[in-house]
Amino acid sequence: MGVDCNYLCHGYHPNMRKVSHAKVSLDFSKVTFLSFFILFSLWAGRSEALDVWVTNPWLSMLTRFIGGVQVTVHPVVTWGEKGQPVKARIVPPPGAIVFSVVRGEGVRLLGKSFEEKYSSFSLLEKPPFAFDFEESFLDPATLPFIGLRTLQILSACDSGEYEYFQRRLAEFQARLDSTVIVGRNMIGDSPILDLCWKYGRWLQAVSGETVKPPAEVKERWSRSQALDILDTALGEARKQGWVIVIDPWTPEAVREKIEGSTRVIELSIPRIEDDIILFLYDHCLRIWDHLRRNS
Repeated sequence: MGVDCNYLCHGYHPNMRKVSHAKVSLDFSKVTFLSFFILFSLWAGRSEALDVWVTNPWLSMLTRFIGGVQVTVHPVVTWGEKGQPVKARIVPPPGAIVFSVVRGEGVRLLGKSFEEKYSSFSLLEKPPFAFDFEESFLDPATLPFIGLRTLQILSACDSGEYEYFQRRLAEFQARLDSTVIVGRNMIGDSPILDLCWKYGRWLQAVSGETVKPPAEVKERWSRSQALDILDTALGEARKQGWVIVIDPWTPEAVREKIEGSTRVIELSIPRIEDDIILFLYDHCLRIWDHLRRNS
């Protein structure tokens, strides 16, 4: 019986190549199957994200942060170019989860049958009469409460993700605190005349010296009244070298008075998909950059 010299000298047999190829082919099939399984699992996990329709754009941004990958946010209202509310063209389907700032807000936006048609949740039972609640979405003192309430509502809708939402809230609070500290270090004690209509509380949190006109005075300015007081404030700002900060909601009567001034910063409207913490940090960065260039 003949013996293959290659087999004797090198321990090689032709059948070994066949076995080796079969093993490689089997291993490749296992890897391919496992890859497809992982991709399918990830896709399935994403497809099961909780759909939440939100009636306020600020609340949409916060809900998106707390919800993370486990929540898909559908804004019912967004912002126009000048900050005006713009209702979305697509309405929630029947049975959808709708999240509002104040109970009853959904009725105004989505019709009288709102309570019967949707699963509704709200931050507040009654509207606060003393102030514009939207300012609270830019107030480090109240944002943690709003974040906690958002966590509670999302957990009520999907209790299995409570720990995930809790981690997201902890991350939100940690990043918010660090952004306030960084903002204070960037802006320092540079005096700011706050002529914002919504961003004022954030300015007060991150700046060492903010001059904020009383709410009742600002209300009169918005109606083009008591503008002599505004002239006095602007004169003092020019004299002292204060930075004047406005936002998209600053009324036209006030804008006309500051037209041509070189020490004015207008803070922008966020995009609905923005990270709310990065958006707040960008405000600090803009003020810091203006101070650096005009020092």
